[in-house]
Amino acid sequence: MVWAKANAAGHVKGLVPHLIPGGVTQLEYADDTMIMVEPTWVGIAKLKTLLLFFENMSGLKIKSDKSEVVVMGVTPEAQQRVANLLNCRIGKFPITYLGLPISDKPLRVADWGFLPEVVGHRVEPWQGLGAARRLGLTNSCLSSLPLFAMSLYLLHDGTHKAMEKPRSCFFWEGV
Repeated sequence: MVWAKANAAGHVKGLVPHLIPGGVTQLEYADDTMIMVEPTWVGIAKLKTLLLFFENMSGLKIKSDKSEVVVMGVTPEAQQRVANLLNCRIGKFPITYLGLPISDKPLRVADWGFLPEVVGHRVEPWQGLGAARRLGLTNSCLSSLPLFAMSLYLLHDGTHKAMEKPRSCFFWEGV
């Protein structure tokens, strides 16, 4: 809400305004926020001011030691200046947001290696359940993890097969 008002007032300029009116300025989920602005010195100064206002008005503290800035299209020295201005470290792609990798390049099969592992770890505490409970857990939990990833990305065939293995072993173990 704050970012939309700041964007409408011209205080921050979002990315890809040619695709989305006003551009994209932020993604937010629970306590995770991804802020996207053009890396101009005026834009960074306005962003810093907005973050300070947010801290003063909300009483919340932004944890700069847990924050990263990913700056694209400028020299490494300029990237470091932006990071210094925002009191955070420089991040690089791929980054993880809401458990999914985000990259400026196509993701490789190896970048998805964590997903079958997550599915496999989910089934470990559920061993020994009856067929009806296994079916319910398979449909509700084990299917939702891959569906979440597939809502944003077209996954590689190898990733699909690797995720299916722990699901099918769990479901068919006692049948």
